[in-house]
Amino acid sequence: MFRFFNFIVLIFAVCAYFIFFMINKDIRITQEVLDLFPQTNDKKVIDIYQQFSNSRNIFVAIKGFNKESHDILMSFLYEIDKIPNIKGSTTRTKPTQDLEDFLYSNYLYIATPNKLQNIFTQKQMKDKIANGLNTLKQQIDEEETLDSGIITNEKQTDNTNNIFHPSDPLGLFSLKLPKSYVFNINNYGYMALVEMKDISQIAVKDTLKEFKKIAVKYPQIRYFSQNFMNVENLDLILSEVTFLLTFSTIAFIVLYFLIIRIPMLTINTICTLAIANIIAMLIVSLTYEKVTIMALSFGMGISNIAIDYMMHHNFFNLYAQKSKVFNRPVFYGYITTIVGFIACLFVPFPLLSQLSLYAIISLSICYVSFAFIYPRIGFVSPRLFPKLGHLRHQSISSYWFIAIAICLFCFSFYHLKLDFDLSKLDYQNKPLLKEKSFFEISQGDKTQILLSSSSLDKLIALTKVLQDIIDSNSNKSNSKTFIPLSIMPTSEDIQRNEKFLESENFTANKKYFLKSLPSIKNDLLEELQQSKDVDNKEDKKEFLENLFEFFADSYKIDNFTMPTIKQLSDMGFTIIEHDEQGEKRFYYLTIIQNEDLDKIKTFALELNNGNVNVQNKNFNETNNILSKSYIELRSLQNIMDNLTNTIYKPMSIILGVALFLMICMLFVTAKGAFLDSLVFILFPLSSSLFVISSHSDLNIMHLFALLILVVVSIDYGIYSVKEGDNIKTIHAIFFSIITTGVSFGILIVSNTKAINSFGEVIFTGMICILFMLVFHKPIKNIK
Repeated sequence: MFRFFNFIVLIFAVCAYFIFFMINKDIRITQEVLDLFPQTNDKKVIDIYQQFSNSRNIFVAIKGFNKESHDILMSFLYEIDKIPNIKGSTTRTKPTQDLEDFLYSNYLYIATPNKLQNIFTQKQMKDKIANGLNTLKQQIDEEETLDSGIITNEKQTDNTNNIFHPSDPLGLFSLKLPKSYVFNINNYGYMALVEMKDISQIAVKDTLKEFKKIAVKYPQIRYFSQNFMNVENLDLILSEVTFLLTFSTIAFIVLYFLIIRIPMLTINTICTLAIANIIAMLIVSLTYEKVTIMALSFGMGISNIAIDYMMHHNFFNLYAQKSKVFNRPVFYGYITTIVGFIACLFVPFPLLSQLSLYAIISLSICYVSFAFIYPRIGFVSPRLFPKLGHLRHQSISSYWFIAIAICLFCFSFYHLKLDFDLSKLDYQNKPLLKEKSFFEISQGDKTQILLSSSSLDKLIALTKVLQDIIDSNSNKSNSKTFIPLSIMPTSEDIQRNEKFLESENFTANKKYFLKSLPSIKNDLLEELQQSKDVDNKEDKKEFLENLFEFFADSYKIDNFTMPTIKQLSDMGFTIIEHDEQGEKRFYYLTIIQNEDLDKIKTFALELNNGNVNVQNKNFNETNNILSKSYIELRSLQNIMDNLTNTIYKPMSIILGVALFLMICMLFVTAKGAFLDSLVFILFPLSSSLFVISSHSDLNIMHLFALLILVVVSIDYGIYSVKEGDNIKTIHAIFFSIITTGVSFGILIVSNTKAINSFGEVIFTGMICILFMLVFHKPIKNIK
């Protein structure tokens, strides 16, 4: 009955696995690279940034500024708009309908009142209305030009303009809005934005499928969406991981049968590895809120290291005795490995801590099974490969390996460069990365800055202060930066405007204006009638009469209600509300022209340090309205680099601690053969660093893999010096290297840089250990 112990446990483990994941719906297995990192302030900021970058927009472009290019683009957009998940497309800047409605209904609360010291005469009122009508005509002409989608050669000297509004025919208020323009990419061609309704994974995947079908008919079109890239990369990563795991599993099964050649032992070994992985996966999933798919993938690979324990017991004929045994070298190997992984648990890097816990659990289960349960089950005597006895050609002493390792370390440290770019760890989807780079470069010299405050009102106030700083430090006609959210009113704006609308001068002007309206209307109609311009005179007359009907209701206001975040979103303003330790915080991402960036750096530094001392024309108490506000000037890439940089230092320290602990273990266990076992750590480690420095930069996954390599390679040093030079040791080490090499060597073909980097280091290390198995000449052996 004891012979079927592994099969029974496996059945229970599989049942527990499926029951666990059916009951626990909250278990999250993530593929996001950033989920590999601890929740620091920088990680929080990156998460906020990503919520903005994960927009609904799809960028579309076509080469050329001629009518043919424009017509092809419009034809493409016409077909794209038919996709169910597409909300619409646009080729120019234009406020949303919700924003237009909000501006129209609340203009007198949004605009800034001008100074009003006396009562206008009827002639002055007539002139103001006439000027307003000319401004309105210019607005209509500009809209018609923009709606055509064709770029004219007219140069804009001002990037903002004052609008004419029917609620304010006398121009008592002013509101600057950014001038509209046709989307284009400098020196390339026209561009358009396509908006998706739903950006859930399934919806984006379906949209991408339809998008590709249509794009086939338009080879001139280029397009990119971060959502498209995320969905496509996720599918590619999952497909790749599935392929790698399937290949390695099949390869292991075949290798186990070919190497061991004892069917019952092979089947039991596979069962034990399966049990160890299932239990490790369950415990890790229970311990961590998010489990990275890389931790599970690498964990399954590392658990195969446990095959060492079985092979040493088997090839030393310990299973055929069917009695209690204790293999001291295997125990030393297991303990040193576990000590290394325990040290790695303290690295503030979720991937490494998850993987370390996974490895500790799976290796411990395997060791207990292979060392204590298998001898009780009992198997036939091992079948050896006699030709392996001639494998060793011991000609290179430990001194030479140490000298070579020192040289490789020196070369590596001189040439090695760190790479903090986390985006490079993702799947290297070259076609989409090319399109991403194209559209990013096309945006020109602009920088995104993240604004935050403790309330929506303060956030809007912050944008107004920034806009005023930019305008006041430049010729207003040349200011290129406009912060869209700055047009929204704050509570103080509302109070100011209400006070203005209740003032004595305004009330008198309004009363006289309404009284004079019929006379002003007749004067303007008479001038129109006498005008030499006879084109569309009747239409103009009808338009003028309708407009004066609006004027009769001008300067009437209702109670104002501040828009919610949802309403602001419908207007086109993306604001992220985030709960931080019980307090709400609001974030807004805006774009600043690089030439205006220096103007706000000093202010941002003062604000972030709590020393802001700026009096703004819009606020009576600037210090109060800007309290608990913050400006993040660092770019997303810079924040990511800093986040990675914070990991390198503790990981390097842990690597040093793990290395020190294992060297101490070696010193105790190897005794006189200490140097002979030490080279099994130094030579693979230095060689891996040499390979990395010779063709790429050192990324976070390389460093992580070096940690694992140190933990793993020490086992072979202990086996080599403790078990002596005999055919049984050669069998155990050789086949362990082969299986571990296959386990991680296959990862090198991955297009996901994180997986590829990990496989590169471990595979290089295994090649070095195999080389040492053949050519290493120990100074002294202790059996």
